[in-house]
Amino acid sequence: MNYEVEEVHISTIQAGDTILHTDGLIRTVGNVNIRHSSFKGITLFGDSYHLGNALVKRLRIITVK
Repeated sequence: MNYEVEEVHISTIQAGDTILHTDGLIRTVGNVNIRHSSFKGITLFGDSYHLGNALVKRLRIITVK
């Protein structure tokens, strides 16, 4: 699979984005995976990415025709 990695802030991640999660797995983000907490802030799959200080690795899949 060909893809490019782009590091972005957690607040820019939307449902449908594909990320390289901290556990090393490639995951597609759904609406139920993005949570807003008054304690942790925004979380993806339960991870706050160091309260927004660590960047999320968003993947852009490259398809060749």
